[in-house]
Amino acid sequence: MLTWLKSSRDRRQVARSLYGSSVTAARAHNFYAQWGVPDTVQGRFEMVALHVALVLRRLDQEGAAGRRLGLALTEAFVADMDDTMREMTFGDLAVPREIKRATAALFDRHTAYLAALAVPTDMSLRAALEIQLAYLVPGGHLDGGRLADYVHKCASALDAQPAAQILAGEIAWPGPAGSGPLGSLR
Repeated sequence: MLTWLKSSRDRRQVARSLYGSSVTAARAHNFYAQWGVPDTVQGRFEMVALHVALVLRRLDQEGAAGRRLGLALTEAFVADMDDTMREMTFGDLAVPREIKRATAALFDRHTAYLAALAVPTDMSLRAALEIQLAYLVPGGHLDGGRLADYVHKCASALDAQPAAQILAGEIAWPGPAGSGPLGSLR
């Protein structure tokens, strides 16, 4: 019984590392300064959701251990959203409803990006990104092509990383074009 408790605690710690790495990657300056993603709460949420969705995609490839870690990663996402919404002075009664919306949005993005990455053409991913992010940039100044290229680079980089590294909570994200690699983030 204590072994299960320890492994569960370790899994949560690894998931927090993966989540922290995803948040760090999502904060890259290029997304907001050059690629048209608004530097707003919603824009940052979308970039975090994108990176978490990419990690969930990679974890899905690792069988039961990956799925358990993916669940823990989702729990880390939910905990962070809960903390963030409370800090933003959402009323206590509104937080659960907003958490439900944020979690549903994460899974919508995960499903859309997973389907788009399964299609060999870049246009599918670009269209998925533009659909998911259209509400952020009504003027249409989002650089969907560069963002799609970046997502492909991330998916390839994650696929190339050893399972042991990913399951240990270490991710080497490629940096957005013009920023250099983000390196190994843990």
